[in-house]
Amino acid sequence: MRITLRQLMIFKAIHSERQISKAAKVLHMSTPAVSMALKELESSLGCRLFERVAGGLVVNAHGEIILPYANEMLSKGKELENIFSFPEHGIKGTLTIGSSKTAGNYVLSKKIPLFKNQYPDVKIKLVIDNSLVIEKMVSEKELDLGFIDAKPASKNLICEHWLQDNLCIVSGVTHPAANGLNTKSWLSEQLWIFDHESSFSRIRAIQLLKSLNIHVRDEICMSTIGSIKRAIGTGIGLSVLPLLAIDAELARKDLILLPVDGWDYKRTYWSIQREGEELSALSMSFLAFSKLL
Repeated sequence: MRITLRQLMIFKAIHSERQISKAAKVLHMSTPAVSMALKELESSLGCRLFERVAGGLVVNAHGEIILPYANEMLSKGKELENIFSFPEHGIKGTLTIGSSKTAGNYVLSKKIPLFKNQYPDVKIKLVIDNSLVIEKMVSEKELDLGFIDAKPASKNLICEHWLQDNLCIVSGVTHPAANGLNTKSWLSEQLWIFDHESSFSRIRAIQLLKSLNIHVRDEICMSTIGSIKRAIGTGIGLSVLPLLAIDAELARKDLILLPVDGWDYKRTYWSIQREGEELSALSMSFLAFSKLL
C-alpha cells in the first residue's frame, strides 16, 4: 500500500467541493487527473471513499475514517514546509486562518493584506463562517488558527483574548428613533432586523434587549451584516450590531447609535489553537501582527 500526500490533498478537495470537476478547478488540475488520483487512493485502500447523492459526492463510512488522518498528515506536511520556510531573508510559508463573520469581514480582511505586504512570500487563505464551524475546523486540523466570538467548547482547543468590541443599538438617520427620547415600551413595538434565526448573534441580541425590558415582537432575519446595514439604512427597522461592522456607516452618517438606558454590552473575540501543539513561527508572527492596532 502506498498513499501519497497528493492523493490525500485531492481527497480533501473532493470532500470540500463535493464534485470532482470543482475540486480539479481548486487544485488547478484536470478533471481526469483528479478522478484518476481518487481511483488510485481507493485502490490502495481497497474500498470506496465517496457516495453519490443529489448534491454531489459525500464521504461514506470509510471516508469518515480517513478524513482525520488526511487532515493530520497534510497538516504535518505543511508544518514541515514551514520549518524550512524561514531563511535569513524573510518569512515564507502557507497559513490557513478561519474566522467568525464580523472578525473576518471587518478586521482580518484588512490585516491580511497588510501582513502579506510586509511578508510577500507568505500565502494566506481566510475562511469565514460561524464560530462553531471555525472551532470544528481548527479542532480537526483543517485550519492553523481561528478567531471566534465565543469561548470554544472543544476540549482539545485553547483560547486567548484577542480583541473586544461594543455591541450597539442602531438605526438609519431617518428612522423616528434617531430623534431620541425612545422609551423601552416604544422600542419594543418597533421592527427589528437581525441575523438568521438560529444564529448566536441574533439569540444574544434578543436576550440582551429582553434584559432591559425591550421585548422584540416584530423582526426580519437576514443572513449577512451587509444586508442588515442596508436594510436599516432605509430608515425602517432597528438592529443590534458590533461597532467594528458599522464604523464606516457611522462616519458617513448613514447610521446612528441609539442611546438606551442601561445598554453597555461588549463582545469579546478569541484566538483559538489546538492544545498541545506548538504554533509555527508563521502562525505566531501573524497572531502577534493581528493584535496590532
